[in-house]
Amino acid sequence: MGFWLVVGSVLGAKEGGTLVYARGADGSSMDPALVTDGESYAATSNIYETLVQFKYGSTEIEPALASSWEISKDGLVYTFHLRQGVYFHTTKYWKKKIELTSKDVLFSFKRQMRNEKPYYKEARSYGYWESMAMSNIIKDIEAPDKYTVKFTLKHPEAPFLADLGMDFLSILSQDYAQELAKSGRQDQLSKKPIGTGPFKLALWLKDERIVLVKNQEYWGTKAHLDQVVLKVIPNPSSRTLALQKGEVHIVHAPNPNEVQALEKSHNIVVEKVPGLFVTWLSLNNQKKPFNNRLVRLALNYGINVDEYVKIVYEGYASRAINPLPPDMWGYNKNIKPYPYDPAKARALLKQAGYLNGFETTLFSSSRYNKKGAEFIQAQLAKIGIKVKIEFFEWGTYIKKTASGEHTIAFSGWQADTGDPDNFLDILWSKHAASEIPSRNSSFYKSDAYSDLVTKAKRVTNEKERAKLYHKAQEIFYKDVPCVLLAYPYVIVPHLASVKGYKATGVQLNRFVNVYFDK
Repeated sequence: MGFWLVVGSVLGAKEGGTLVYARGADGSSMDPALVTDGESYAATSNIYETLVQFKYGSTEIEPALASSWEISKDGLVYTFHLRQGVYFHTTKYWKKKIELTSKDVLFSFKRQMRNEKPYYKEARSYGYWESMAMSNIIKDIEAPDKYTVKFTLKHPEAPFLADLGMDFLSILSQDYAQELAKSGRQDQLSKKPIGTGPFKLALWLKDERIVLVKNQEYWGTKAHLDQVVLKVIPNPSSRTLALQKGEVHIVHAPNPNEVQALEKSHNIVVEKVPGLFVTWLSLNNQKKPFNNRLVRLALNYGINVDEYVKIVYEGYASRAINPLPPDMWGYNKNIKPYPYDPAKARALLKQAGYLNGFETTLFSSSRYNKKGAEFIQAQLAKIGIKVKIEFFEWGTYIKKTASGEHTIAFSGWQADTGDPDNFLDILWSKHAASEIPSRNSSFYKSDAYSDLVTKAKRVTNEKERAKLYHKAQEIFYKDVPCVLLAYPYVIVPHLASVKGYKATGVQLNRFVNVYFDK
């Protein structure tokens, strides 16, 4: 079956201008294969492209660098036909105008594959690739000709097409990478990107700002904006103030208690929608005492999650019950949350051998407010658990939790695709827990659970897959590998003059469709 992309311009859009997007932290790398954080992808998803992509504002798959594709009847062979006449960026640091071909796709995938010759001089971890066990999925990648790429899988993989739209599978220039390698400058690949997307990098001042400029040679519908500035303003109240003053145009992650005031501003629009987003408290199942199910269960009874949601999100979230969002297919509606019962929690701790409780440490970062951490600390004190809170800069926090240094830590996940596999496998399977860095920050390793989510990947019928996911969630509920917290809303305040930004779907910060009102 083939697919084609229809492109066009927005009537009434004012062309040009600089959009300033204020956020709390900088990204960690410009190489999309090396990162797992949304802050990095806010830049790279505008610079790079994938074979397929998600229609902006949805989870629907549409063509991108591949104009069409076919899937064999047995689900093992995917053949993609690349667009012709797509060129990589030319910049101050890369002057050669080179067309994207099948060799670039092979390079972008094979550098991440297990047992392939490493690209970087020092060992680097491809976090998404490893967490998703992509080397156990893809048997071979071939290039029959200059504009054709063929993937042969080891087994049917229902989410595979959607996975190809994820940022970590962005297509990089082999010529640029090889030129860097010849002079021993491989690290520049993660600092000075060359992609095919609607924007290209002009400047990156770490922890201050990234400046993206319009790619005038873009193959598709060109961006309306001349520039996008991703500006780091760590304090959410300072971001809000900058928006009110008109110094920035869009704000990421405002304080919930400031949203109502922003809504009353005549020149500000606040987008508020339930997001494909889950937050939870990771309990490191590898470390004492959280290797004991009774202790984990005690925390689920000992934390008033409904109150946590009220205090932290102030009405802009609902309580999390399952490890995937309620609007995603495969969600088990029959599971009910654990009630708040501190007496039951203390009894469970006693049964587990912790009559007098214990001491532990909670890791947090700038992403999670002090109020939430202190609430958890106070709740656990009531059942005899003394909690020390340690705060870390975002990049450090990601590294520490991904390597399992924590005992308790805040975690969250925004959907990359509309497939339940994106939550249930990447975040909670035993193979994800076995890779370091790991997205399974609870290091939960259940054979029964993992067998079900793996089986669900092999089945193409959505109803059958949903049944397997329902069973997996029942096991998850009994094993309590974490304390599920919230399904937060996506809240995006922006100046009323900003049009075309969508707060729904996946890959939210793609700016090619954004423009200023005339």
